[in-house]
Amino acid sequence: MTGKIELPRAPLEGEALRALSLAEMAAFARALPADGAENTASPLRKPALATIAADGAPAVRTVILRSVDAGRRAFGIFTDARSSKVAEIARDSRASLLFYDPRCDIQVRFSGRAEARVGDGSAWESAAPPSRRAYLVTAPPGTPSPGPVSGLPPDAEGVIPPLERLEEGRSNFALVEFIFDEADIVVLSRAGNRRARIRYEAERARAEWLVP
Repeated sequence: MTGKIELPRAPLEGEALRALSLAEMAAFARALPADGAENTASPLRKPALATIAADGAPAVRTVILRSVDAGRRAFGIFTDARSSKVAEIARDSRASLLFYDPRCDIQVRFSGRAEARVGDGSAWESAAPPSRRAYLVTAPPGTPSPGPVSGLPPDAEGVIPPLERLEEGRSNFALVEFIFDEADIVVLSRAGNRRARIRYEAERARAEWLVP
């Protein structure tokens, strides 16, 4: 996953669709998450993370992509250490991360395994104050409430507290690192979709076309 790849600015049709190669499909798998990591306004900044709930059912939620390590095939996501996703990952590390770009109608689903590291120091230091404030929430995410609430304490509601106060949320902070070994790429088109799968092995990647 190296090199800068430009995403199409519109859905692929006509000759551009017919000329698609496996190398280009693999390039899309690199380009979508890279755009999400580099561009805070990109729709690819907010992929969907799927884990396995305690009852075996799928659990899916939108997350914010914080980092991409292309060499390690790793994505970084911040979360509350008390959230259900952290418990789910601890029980079963299998997970998927789905990126979709509505501008060019390309989807990439990554499959692999996730690990949650509570209080990760380097990740915490990289988090901006508005992000750190989220971890001052007084009750675990998903706790029932008699009405709509932010969950933040009064001194953090609507303002960014001083760094000393934000530091109190560190114990509720976790970094989810997702490392993938497979990418499923779909290019949507009115003329007929295209789909490919890339399996990443120790020294090489194996690509093949799939029926969409």
